[in-house]
Parts: sequence; C-alpha cells; structure tokens
Amino acid sequence: MPVLDLKLYTTISVCVALVAFIYSCNIFTFQKWFSFTHLPTPVDNLPNQATLSSNGFDRIAEKGPGITTSIFQNMLSEKYLAPRKPFGLMGPFLTSLVNFLQKEKFCVMIFINMAYCFVFLLGRLTLKFFFGELRVIESQHMYDRLLNFLLFKVVFVGAILEPKWEELLIWTTWFTILGFLRIFSMLCRDRFEYLTFTPNTPVQAHLRILTLLILILLSDIFWFIMCISVFRSMLLLLTFECFTLFLDTVQTLVKYIIHLRDITRQSVWESRGILLYYTEFVTDTLILVATLAHYLHIMLLHGISFTLIDAVLFLNMRSVFNNLRKKIAAYYSYRQAIFNMQTQYPNATDIELNEYNDDCAICRDSMDSAKKLPCGHMFHLTCLRSWLEHHGSCPTCRRSLLKGDSPIRQRLLEHLHMEVPFL
Repeated sequence: MPVLDLKLYTTISVCVALVAFIYSCNIFTFQKWFSFTHLPTPVDNLPNQATLSSNGFDRIAEKGPGITTSIFQNMLSEKYLAPRKPFGLMGPFLTSLVNFLQKEKFCVMIFINMAYCFVFLLGRLTLKFFFGELRVIESQHMYDRLLNFLLFKVVFVGAILEPKWEELLIWTTWFTILGFLRIFSMLCRDRFEYLTFTPNTPVQAHLRILTLLILILLSDIFWFIMCISVFRSMLLLLTFECFTLFLDTVQTLVKYIIHLRDITRQSVWESRGILLYYTEFVTDTLILVATLAHYLHIMLLHGISFTLIDAVLFLNMRSVFNNLRKKIAAYYSYRQAIFNMQTQYPNATDIELNEYNDDCAICRDSMDSAKKLPCGHMFHLTCLRSWLEHHGSCPTCRRSLLKGDSPIRQRLLEHLHMEVPFL
C-alpha cells in the first residue's frame, strides 16, 4: 500500500472509530452495567454453584433472553463466568459485553477496521526498521504468501464454522496475529538467502534479522501458551498455526546461525552442508506431516458432503501428500548419491591436483584434497556434497552423476521442483 493511501486510510479509520466510540458509550454505559450487575440472575438461584460446568451454563443461557450458547461463551464461562471470588461481578459484565457485540455489529466492524489499521502501521514500521526497502522478489513473495494464506483460511473457516459472529471474531483475530508473524518470518528467510550471497554485509543487517526472528519465536510461544490456557476446546485447530510457524522460524534461525558460524571460521567447515541439509529436511518434513494431519482433522470435523470446500481440501491434501512422498524419496536419493560419491569417485592424488592446477569451481578456493569425477573435473568433498543436495550433474560440464534414467535420478530431479506449501 502506498504511503499516501496508508495515511488517508489511517485518518479515515481514526475519525470513524471516534464516532463509533462515542455512539457505543451512549449505548453501553457504566450505569447500565451497574444496574445489570445488581439484577438477580439465574446463577444466584442455582444450587451447587462451585460445581457449575460449561454445560450447566448453556442450560441457563437457553432460559435467559438475549444470551446465546456459542463456543465463545462456553470458553468465557470456563474462565470467567463461573461464580468465584473476588471476581463475581465480572461474569455479568462479560455477558453484557457479548450481547453488545451481537447487537451492535456495525460499531464492532468499525473497531475491527481500526485494529487492522494499527496492524498495517505496525507492519510498515517493522519493514522500515528491520528490512529497509524490500526487493522486488521479496515484495512479490510477500503478496503471494499473503494471498495463499487468506484463501486457505477462508476455506478453513467455511469448512469448520457456522456463521456465528463471536466465533468469526475469534478466528479472525487469531489468524490476523499469526498471519502477521508468519509473513515476517518468511520475509526473514528471503532476506537471509539474499544476505548469504551478498559480500561485505554489515553486522547491523544480520543483527536486525536475528532480532526479528527471536521476537517472532517468542511471540509464537506466547500465543501457544495462551491457546493452551484459554482455548482448550479448540486446541488442535489453533495450535497448528503456532506449530508450523515455530518450525519455519526455527529453521531460518538455525540456518542463519550456521551461516554466521561458517563466515567467522578461517578454514572450510566440512559439516556445514550436512547440518543445513538435515535442518531443512527435518523441519520441512515435520511441517508436511503436521499439515496433512491438520487437513485430516478438518475433514473429520467437516465430514464429506461433496461440496466445493471438500474438493479444495482434497486437492490440498493430495498436494501435501505428494510433496511429503517426494521429500522422503529425495532424501533416500541423496543418501545414495553420497554413498556413490564416497565409494565410486576416487580421491585425487597430489600429481593429479598439480596437473589439474585449478580452483574448486563451486567455492572458487584452492584444493589441497579433492574428489575426481568420471568426467575428469575435481571438487572439494564438502562442496560436492552440498552440490548433490540440489543437483545430479557435474557443476562444470553438467554430465550426469546418476546413471541413466534410474529411479534414484528421477526422484532427485523431482525434488528440485518441490516446495513446501505456505499455509
């Protein structure tokens, strides 16, 4: 969004929110709340108040006018509305607040718009402070991921929820916060991949990205703890976002730490490629498994009714399953390629290195020891291992290192075009 449009949007949102706030104060006043708290309620006349459950609250709500039995109120009853001391007056207050949200939806929509305005402003400040100007590819990735995230959540809400106001408000707030964190987590990954190939990167650039990654990780853990303590009835549905965001952020953070450790070393770090590969493999595999389990959970809750939502969920499940299968197959292909490299390709002798008289074409550094390929080209063992994680041919002449059209070669080629879905 351009700066001028954001300023205009902020100004209009603030003005409209002030008008809605004044109107809300006239409707939802302290006097009405005070009179409401002193009215006799069905809760006061019930026996066994200490053992009142959420199901009991639902039965009470069915008798009282203007009180609905929704998941939102059930959760409130578990935490706040059950009679307890010294917070006994908070129950009627929260009940009247829920009724206000149900009746004055227009004002609530204005306040939600104001909240999104603050989210946009916070996002703009975060971009300016931690990233500066985004590159074109980073902006394109951000909009594509945001669109995919929104489309999936619309399908998710349509498959899980009935059109109830309070539940939509909960899910919208939850997805907004975690979507905000996820967008910046993936932006950190894009910027990290750019900085790894940029020479003479300032230390401040690394510190800003690392700081943002740590803040995202701490925020995600906070929301996970809050979900466990408040939204226990929807724990599996809500914690999926926290879990996948945690894995994505940890993957970027670990790869960043490995990269910083590597650039501070004077010699070649032979374990770097293995650590990077297994970090990416483990986290991506866990994300795919969690995503597939999440889809199955949605299907169990929603049922199969042969609607458009069922078709979208089935196609997404099929795509995730294929990616998971290719990921595991590519792992075995990589292990086989490493085994072939260590057993079939001999180590270059000192005489061969002197005759070759060239640097490693992958890292552009001199070679004291190297592996000799069938085509005659030589490379560092660690460089060649890292190359085989993503390619199946010689870096110089592109001659295949996997014989013929074997299944190993086909699986490795499929792995090159596979990407973990962004949800």
